[in-house]
Amino acid sequence: MSRTVTLAGYAVLAAAALAYELAGHLRGRTPTLAQAVLTLLRRPAGRAFVLTGWLWLGWHLFVRGPG
Repeated sequence: MSRTVTLAGYAVLAAAALAYELAGHLRGRTPTLAQAVLTLLRRPAGRAFVLTGWLWLGWHLFVRGPG
């Protein structure tokens, strides 16, 4: 997979997250991202899921470095 495809994928994910956040604020039918994360953090399994996600993200962004 090329770097361009990877960056485009992350851009699509960021745009989807932004659209979801805007829908939560404007329509009020869906929770915002902060409310969804707080719901996850109420349970131990959700906390483990969030921690695992942060570890994965940190490893891929900071530890591995370029190339």
